[in-house]
Amino acid sequence: MIASRATPARVITAIVTAFTVAAVGAALGAWAGWRGAPALPSDQAALSLIGPNTGLRVVERHDAAFAYEHPAGPLTWIIGDDDYNGGSVFMITTTATVEAITAGLAAQDWHKSDNPDYGGSALSRADLWVNVYPAHATARPSPPGGPAEAVAVELARSQPAPVWPFTAAGYALGLAAGALLGFAARRLSLFVLAAGLLLMLPGTVLTTGDLVAALTLPADVSPPALWGDYLFFGVRALTTVGLLLLAAAIPLSYRDVRRGRGA
Repeated sequence: MIASRATPARVITAIVTAFTVAAVGAALGAWAGWRGAPALPSDQAALSLIGPNTGLRVVERHDAAFAYEHPAGPLTWIIGDDDYNGGSVFMITTTATVEAITAGLAAQDWHKSDNPDYGGSALSRADLWVNVYPAHATARPSPPGGPAEAVAVELARSQPAPVWPFTAAGYALGLAAGALLGFAARRLSLFVLAAGLLLMLPGTVLTTGDLVAALTLPADVSPPALWGDYLFFGVRALTTVGLLLLAAAIPLSYRDVRRGRGA
């Protein structure tokens, strides 16, 4: 009976729905894994961690594990924004070099990142990591080859251990749930489901791409928030409406299946 119902169109719908819901499940799993992240050190503790005689001063900090950096107004919660980043403590100095700071951290048993993109200027220890880079006096990164007036140090949390298991579990559950929903949809529920999948396509592509990219990173590199792509400017609005349509497709699909059995 199942084989007779497995038309090519229904199989394709099930596959697309499975990968769409799997991306959402992975994002939810990653979000859940970050809930146990420890608090960032205080300003004084952060300065002490980097070491003495660096001339560092704290210029900015964002304590939330992940959040919009600027105050989020009603418009942000509706359409999103592009400044959804991880929390960190920003420090700056005009009296020390990148090499001196990274050497001092290495002497304190901070591990230099295995990611060659950082060029040895990112280090990690326990549940924290630091990135040291040339910057302007405003703490903004200096463009490659451009003048650097200072050195900036960004202290942030490392990715908590539960994130990857939760992400994998969320992806697997989403894959199964999405396949069931896509296979069951027909008539009106299929139309509603297709509209939801189309609206969620940008977030699905971005999140899946980030997930694949994160799997290739060294273990000491914390990837960005996997759920953050759904909160980008414009993508958040599309995702919200898309999720509502997918939720509406569930009872509609259940009704269609019951009608099919009674026919």
